Amino acid sequence: MSSDPNKKIWLLFDCLDWRLHPQLENHFLERHDGCDLCITAGSLKGLIEEPTRAYFLNQIEISKKLHNCQGIILTMHMDCGAYGGSESFKDKETEIEHYKNILEQAKTIILSAYPDTTIEKYIIELEHSYVGWESKPIYVG
Repeated sequence: MSSDPNKKIWLLFDCLDWRLHPQLENHFLERHDGCDLCITAGSLKGLIEEPTRAYFLNQIEISKKLHNCQGIILTMHMDCGAYGGSESFKDKETEIEHYKNILEQAKTIILSAYPDTTIEKYIIELEHSYVGWESKPIYVG
């Protein structure tokens, strides 16, 4: 194992959208000793889709094996281009429900493969201000 066994490392599934980084990683590093990162377009899109699921489950296996992964952080963000952006949804509530459903699907898939895994789910709100983009993680379970 290439990690300190006393550290509590988590695996963070996140979208590649530049508006999220490095703010989002820093947010979770305040709560955990370290985070392995699995960053792809749509964050969990590849995990919930059958053709690419094995790749994502393998990332969990690697994190557990190499870094003693203690838990998994699942994120989805508002205005995600992989899902057509916010304009693809009737309203904000519909968009939030869509992402909550994806988070729950991902959790179910992971727990079927790794039943003793601790999972946290977040929806990330994005706000643009005079200093740039601010990402705000909202815990949803």
